[in-house]
Amino acid sequence: MQNSLAASEPAQLSPLQRDSLQQQIYDRLHAGLIAGAFRPGEVISSRGLAGQLGVSAMPVREALTRLTAEGALELTPSRTLRVPVLSPDDFDEVTAIRTELEGMAASRAGGQLSDDDVARICALHGTLAQAADSGDVDRYLAANADFHSGIYAAARWPVLLGMIQRLWLIVGPSIRASLPDQGHISRSMGFHDTIRDAVVAGDAAALSAAIIADIANAAPEIRTALIAQAATPASVHPQGAAAS
Repeated sequence: MQNSLAASEPAQLSPLQRDSLQQQIYDRLHAGLIAGAFRPGEVISSRGLAGQLGVSAMPVREALTRLTAEGALELTPSRTLRVPVLSPDDFDEVTAIRTELEGMAASRAGGQLSDDDVARICALHGTLAQAADSGDVDRYLAANADFHSGIYAAARWPVLLGMIQRLWLIVGPSIRASLPDQGHISRSMGFHDTIRDAVVAGDAAALSAAIIADIANAAPEIRTALIAQAATPASVHPQGAAAS
């Protein structure tokens, strides 16, 4: 874009601003779903989100349409949008695929890490450790998503990264709904420390193994929570807070 625009050309800015706004809304909701800011079964209101974000409903609807196409949201028979509720079998499938794809991404990343990659991932690990110490589950899950994404981005395979992010979109709300406690967070940090050490060492095999072990460590608790939730009557809550 040029550094300056003539005053007689304001209309040229409108489509760009709208596209940018729609992308910002999409990115906010995308990050919120991955970090578990939305709960399984939660009804998503475009008007409610628009009011909280201080925007019109149109760009919110466009962002929600994209997320529905990606499987992060689903349209119910009553024509409302909601966050999908994973069954234990659904979760098993997603976990198996995550293990393969994230292990692959970690292996590729570990074999080509630059000094900048290592510094960036270590900084993300530091942020994650601070979040773990704070005991704030939402902060921890957001930092956890950033840490993993930072590693997979170093693989420099955008198609693979997109596939992984789509799986996180699907499973993120269920991870949050399992209500990780401080014990779970402490155990997970042990795996994350091992992941960080493999990054620093540039050990691709160790990094892949640590990522896979991290997924395997969390899966049983999440699955147990899903079984318990499936045994109780579903409760649906309208969207009450914008993703952060």
